[in-house]
Amino acid sequence: MRRLAIATTACAALAAAIAAPLSAQDSRDVLDEHNQAYNTGDFEAFMGTFAEDAVVVVEGYEFRGRDAIAASYAPNFGPGAPRARIERMGRASGGGIVQRESYVYADGTEVCCTVTAIWVEGGEITRVLVDTGGLGG
Repeated sequence: MRRLAIATTACAALAAAIAAPLSAQDSRDVLDEHNQAYNTGDFEAFMGTFAEDAVVVVEGYEFRGRDAIAASYAPNFGPGAPRARIERMGRASGGGIVQRESYVYADGTEVCCTVTAIWVEGGEITRVLVDTGGLGG
């Protein structure tokens, strides 16, 4: 009986560990990988940070799933596309991370700012909300 209790306790502990949400540091690690891929122009690595069923919302336009997200971000990886400068990060409600970004072009021109809230689950980005502050026109 004692072995059964120990085995049951061990299984419950393992299940809790598997089901536990990522820590804030783990989420930041995913976000660091995401931002680094963006800034090095590594589109494949950038897209690899998204869950297959992720949702990105930019100023009310929704992109659902990796294919739609890839199509929406592809211009950001073309010739002359700027790199992002992360100005600051903080916590979003529901466990997300908020970051403020400026965009820097090769000639040094900087355009400010977007505010992006990003949620990570299971080591992948599941949801992104972007407020461009009217940068898109």
